[in-house]
Amino acid sequence: MRYKEIMEKHSVAPIKPLNPSQARIEALKKQKERAKSALDAERKRQKVSKAQENLRKAVSA
Repeated sequence: MRYKEIMEKHSVAPIKPLNPSQARIEALKKQKERAKSALDAERKRQKVSKAQENLRKAVSA
């Protein structure tokens, strides 16, 4: 392939900078996703902790 053919297939459009309001919206979206994943992780942690406690009680009984 020639350089021109490669560049036509793999051209990357430049990313325009966001204006302040768009940047705020993007930041809030990312914050929401981080909070959601932290909430899911905490729920899983508590579920595992509760299961371990139940297992401990069952073994000792």
